[in-house]
Amino acid sequence: MRKIPLTPIISAVFFVLLTSCFAKAAEIPQHVATTPDHRLNEDWWQKRYDEKLAQAKAGDIDVIFLGDSITHFWDGRREFQKYYGDRKVLNIGFSGDRTEHVLWRLDEGSTAGLSPKMFMIMIGTNNIGHGSSTPAQTVDGIRAILGRIKEKHPDAKILLLAVFPRDEKPDGRLRLQVNEINAALPALADGENVVFLDLSEKFLQPDGVMSKEIMPDFLHPGDAGYEIWAEAVEPFFAKWVGKPKHTATILEEKTDEWWQNRHKEKVAQAKTGDVELVFLGDSITHGWEGNPVFKKYYGDRKVLNLGNGWERTEHALWRLDHGAADGYSAKVIMVMIGTNNIGHGTATPAQTADGIRAVVAKLREKQPAAKILLLAVFPRGETPDDPMRLAVNEINESLPTAADGENVFFMNLAEKFLEPDGTISKDIMPDFLHPNEKGYEIWAEAVEPFLLRWAQVATE
Repeated sequence: MRKIPLTPIISAVFFVLLTSCFAKAAEIPQHVATTPDHRLNEDWWQKRYDEKLAQAKAGDIDVIFLGDSITHFWDGRREFQKYYGDRKVLNIGFSGDRTEHVLWRLDEGSTAGLSPKMFMIMIGTNNIGHGSSTPAQTVDGIRAILGRIKEKHPDAKILLLAVFPRDEKPDGRLRLQVNEINAALPALADGENVVFLDLSEKFLQPDGVMSKEIMPDFLHPGDAGYEIWAEAVEPFFAKWVGKPKHTATILEEKTDEWWQNRHKEKVAQAKTGDVELVFLGDSITHGWEGNPVFKKYYGDRKVLNLGNGWERTEHALWRLDHGAADGYSAKVIMVMIGTNNIGHGTATPAQTADGIRAVVAKLREKQPAAKILLLAVFPRGETPDDPMRLAVNEINESLPTAADGENVFFMNLAEKFLEPDGTISKDIMPDFLHPNEKGYEIWAEAVEPFLLRWAQVATE
């Protein structure tokens, strides 16, 4: 048998392998945008990296946000709590990051051991903004990131967002480069496992000019911008991850100075322990203070008024969890809250009712010995067909189930504030929302039998 020389065969195999390697390299050219790099020399970056790594190692993550400062700034936002507070989210957006930094973090185990259902990616603006890459090279970097994720998390869905527009006007240099990047991104999606979504038009005026109300610095979204973003991607989250917990049941602190000061004053009063009767609510409850009716009925009682103007259920929950329900043992707690949840458009009636139930549950946890008098949300709107009145009615219809008749009692005073035809008189509620002195008198008389029986404290 004639022997076949091995050298030509080895050379041919080597040539095929080398050609294959060059072909793969040609798919994603090696340049700065595709070469993993870190920023561990920056203390804050190192610290955030360590924190996120620890969070990842704890596991139980359903969604991963990947990006730069635009993604980073989801952290601590009310919009984040509203949409993602009940979702297991790992936000590994890093301010100033470029595609190469995301690649490095993926290679170094930022998502190791996790089985996320979904990734949301928006990266690339710093590649062109910092002048390190061309638009085409930036696309290569994004393509490389998608490849890493598919390799490491083959079962995860990927929502690839177009790079958000930047520069105020449509002919700005960076706007044009962003457009060039985004024009190439749809080709990276398959519409099933990788879905491309371009939100650009939602951030722009009809003439292409960017509004400061949406992006104050023409780069990073403001409150309105993050709300637009969350609303636009919600269908994908709902489909791939599940429904979020709504804002009415998520603890939220208000940052207004007057609110902070009032909270501190009430916590200080609570710490004295000299409290028997607690009022909890919004401006309607807040309005007891300085009212002649208050002095008449409660002047000799040890009352802690935890009513705050503009308050919603989430704010009451935060206060109860931060000192407002500590340091005393109340005999009776009177609760009436929820009108601002619908009035400010932050929750549906059903969600508001959930928030009210959460408030009651928190009070039972914090003040187990107290009787709770849960009042129906007071009627609002002049006529019975007013949209706000109808929403209030819907809330109140579901509240009786929050009472057990032993520790929590439900009471609906609505009819006491209404005329026979269902309208509200200005003589009782001048703005069809807040009671005046006559309205507070009606309120006090209606609840007095319960307070007398439970608190065992007589009026003047």
